[in-house]
Amino acid sequence: MKRHLKIAAALFAVAAVHPAAAQTVATPSPLPAQKPATLVDATQFDIASAISGRTYRVYVYKPLMPPPPEGYPVIYVTDGNGMFGTAAMQMMLRQFGELRPAIIVGVGYPVSDIRQIMALRNADLTPPTPAENIPPALKAMAGKDGRFGGAELFYRFMVEELRPMLAAAYPVDLKDQTLLGDSLGGLFTLHVLFNHPESFRTFVAASPSIWWNRRAVLNEEAAFRTRVAAGKAAPRVLITVGALEQKPGENVEDASGMGRMVDNASELAARLAAVSGSAGYEVRFVNFPEETHSSVIPAAVSRGVGFALAGSK
Repeated sequence: MKRHLKIAAALFAVAAVHPAAAQTVATPSPLPAQKPATLVDATQFDIASAISGRTYRVYVYKPLMPPPPEGYPVIYVTDGNGMFGTAAMQMMLRQFGELRPAIIVGVGYPVSDIRQIMALRNADLTPPTPAENIPPALKAMAGKDGRFGGAELFYRFMVEELRPMLAAAYPVDLKDQTLLGDSLGGLFTLHVLFNHPESFRTFVAASPSIWWNRRAVLNEEAAFRTRVAAGKAAPRVLITVGALEQKPGENVEDASGMGRMVDNASELAARLAAVSGSAGYEVRFVNFPEETHSSVIPAAVSRGVGFALAGSK
């Protein structure tokens, strides 16, 4: 009994010195009214495509610095719902002397469910693919009405519908345009590079999913290299990858076709760099150490924006 009284006295003494210890913690006040976050100096609009049949959400960042006499360069970024902010922030921070000011355009979708976004981008960024070569996880994500193989329609939307609209709204340089995509977006970038090398001045394929459809995108490579060697195309190309995207000893695709992310990217870059093209043709490769397929994205976007805009035209 005496022991219990001593404990009670001690607790009373603590409460006397620290009154808050003897009080019930107050319920936190509710947050103020909330609304979606916005990115400084960025705008967005939705556009229905007559070509692809989809509605896209387009994000635009216009730099504070005035355009050069020929107009702003433009960088188009796929997966705009997620990657636009990173690319726009690079332009926001680096426009004051480090890089030529450029307009950043992110192309995404007017939905907020990540599963819907993934299903839509998987359809738009992939070339035609037999159903048996689509990984089961992506097929399940797309649902029974999911589509794949819309890369050409998505490309046409960008250059036939979106590009003229932006050119009418902003002072842009139609001869200095960049396409930047990551993962399946990198695959899409290679598809456009091989089939329409004249459509953009610069192509940035970050962590390209060359493995897709049993590396079918490489079937288009030989014709592209022939065009470059003949002086009929002279694009600038950057291919990047994260060193941890391929496990040690993983030098073959697995049953789904995945694998060899680093080897596929580095080997393609080496083959393209070996082509002797006309003035302006350039190929670079960057392997970011200690980066995975997800963690490498900010570094790849930063390097891609820099590659597109550093130095003079």
